Amino acid sequence: MDLSSYLLKPVQRMSKYALLLTDIMKEVGGAPGEELIAQEAELSALHDATNMVKFQLRHGNDLLAMDAIRDCDVNLKEQGQLIITQI
Repeated sequence: MDLSSYLLKPVQRMSKYALLLTDIMKEVGGAPGEELIAQEAELSALHDATNMVKFQLRHGNDLLAMDAIRDCDVNLKEQGQLIITQI
């Protein structure tokens, strides 16, 4: 197998991390009996972690799109200005 087949799984796990963190935030938010300050700190940390994972996913997708544009055989500069014809 080539390197990309080994790297596929860790990349796919990133989206599952976002779902896991969201589920954990729901559980922490509904946990009775905890101190409010500690619960807010946990929720804040989970929210920050979720945002970081989502940012990394978006950033990875952006990099893939940029690579696809760079490797494109069509000279995009020769295509002219893009005009929106339908809204």
